[in-house]
Amino acid sequence: MMTTVTKGKRKSRNSLASAVVAGCDISSMFRPPRRMKISDAVRKYMRVPRDAGNSVAWESTLTPYVVEAMNCLSSRSYDAVVFVAPARTGKTLGLIDGWISYNIVCDPSDMLVVQMTQDKAQEHSKRRLAKMFRHSPAIARRLSPHRNDNNVHDKTFRDGSFLKIGWPSINVFSSSDFKCVALTDYDRFPEDVDGEGDAFSLASKRTTTFMSLGMTLVESSPGREITDTRWKPSLPHEAPPTTGILSLYNRGDRRRWYWPCPHCGEYFQPSMANMTGYRHIADPMEASEAARIQCPHCHKLTEPQQKRELNNRGVWLREGQHIDRDGNITGEARRSRIASFWMEGPAAAYQTWAQLVYKLLTAEEEYERTGSEETLKAVINTDWGLPYQSRRSLEARSGDALMARAEDVSKRTVPDGVRFIVATVDVQGGKKRRFVVQVVGYGAYGERWIIDRYNIRYSLRVNEDGESQPVNPAARPEDWDLLRTDVLEKTYPLAADPEQFMPVLAMAVDSGGEDGVTDNAYAFWRRCKRKGVAGRVYLFKGDSTRREKLITKTYPDNTERSERRAKARGDVPLYLLQTNALKDRV
Repeated sequence: MMTTVTKGKRKSRNSLASAVVAGCDISSMFRPPRRMKISDAVRKYMRVPRDAGNSVAWESTLTPYVVEAMNCLSSRSYDAVVFVAPARTGKTLGLIDGWISYNIVCDPSDMLVVQMTQDKAQEHSKRRLAKMFRHSPAIARRLSPHRNDNNVHDKTFRDGSFLKIGWPSINVFSSSDFKCVALTDYDRFPEDVDGEGDAFSLASKRTTTFMSLGMTLVESSPGREITDTRWKPSLPHEAPPTTGILSLYNRGDRRRWYWPCPHCGEYFQPSMANMTGYRHIADPMEASEAARIQCPHCHKLTEPQQKRELNNRGVWLREGQHIDRDGNITGEARRSRIASFWMEGPAAAYQTWAQLVYKLLTAEEEYERTGSEETLKAVINTDWGLPYQSRRSLEARSGDALMARAEDVSKRTVPDGVRFIVATVDVQGGKKRRFVVQVVGYGAYGERWIIDRYNIRYSLRVNEDGESQPVNPAARPEDWDLLRTDVLEKTYPLAADPEQFMPVLAMAVDSGGEDGVTDNAYAFWRRCKRKGVAGRVYLFKGDSTRREKLITKTYPDNTERSERRAKARGDVPLYLLQTNALKDRV
């Protein structure tokens, strides 16, 4: 009898406890949202998991550039927030995970998060959200205690709100209405989801029933190529023409991130355009360590260790706004129902300038060696936060941009800026045998000016009537001496001071062609050596073997071959060129 009474009391207590829990769950459904900024709520309630089971509070001073975008997510002035930034900026943590945390604790509502693939959706749920929920007490106690309410892709909470983690498919986008929809790594989505349209349009449809309370978030690094190689910005904050997230950015109010110069106080963008100090250094490691940000106003340099301080003093300016050195913002800001943000790699909290520049330089080296643009595209997109413009499309662009840069120069004079002169000689055979000469001046930063171009058609030989005979590079070794007197020893007057002359620094001569040309080229180089000028004469020809190096120095020696066509004794340096790769670069 006593046993029966005890069981009855235990059952009664369990029922009472269940009723209390149910009552709490029901009451939370009617609790009004907490009126606080999203960034403040994330600082207060979200814990960021670390190694060894530890966690820390989210710290806005590490990534202050996401705060304004986070707070726009609760503004009824916008239907969407678009955030364009490179990797290693903390944008997913602050915008995606932070918004989830805010919605769970402060404003319970149904939410859809869309990752680029099903595998990424599972990874985000298991490796990020599950740990964050477990380490954040304010979130953990709001999870439904019922086992069936929580799986990898679906999370239900005590107040009845629902979180779905999906991937781009028409089933996900057409399943239910959500007050909040977040699309992460957007430019890796398919441009057309199952033939139904772009992901942003499909996602925005899920929020329309909530009217001004509905919100769509899109974040990504750029991943689509520029479609118009002749594009020029009509406004300072305009993004190049691409599909994907930068197209959405252009539809928004176009905010860019600005720093105050620590020297003059004027504001400027921490961007690739303002990164300097590394292009003149050959070694990628040394070059990357020398990289600095240069103020476009006073031209003074910002040191890497100043980045965090300047980020915390940074401001977002919309298209049309201006800021003075005292921080006063003026101008008519662009208006839009989309709050759009775009920042570049130099401001990223979790990647150093040395890392950025090293990746860029090594990717450029790989492109030069192989012609492959894949690594370079990934670095420009994900590390620098910029859309990629194909190097091949740039090379094939129309001449309009080049014509706009044309300068008036006098023929056969050395323009200002030229530091040295190089002559190149092409050997032409057939009925119109000749030496084709081009003289080019080079500037300190690789600029080039064509100074002179001419043909050497006639030799010093004359016939019985005293007429000059045509040159014959294949049959007449003495004709090659004209390259020394008429090319290597020439000088050109300076445009700035015609009484001053600049000599030709070096001459490169094509050693290939008709039978006899190579033999005569070698003999010419040996005569130049006897006269002490061989160090300024370079023989070259196209390389028949494909190599990674663009130019290979060799010393041909065929003395042991009976079928040899030219007398190569291993004493003449010959430079082999990867002609296709070099033509692609030019």
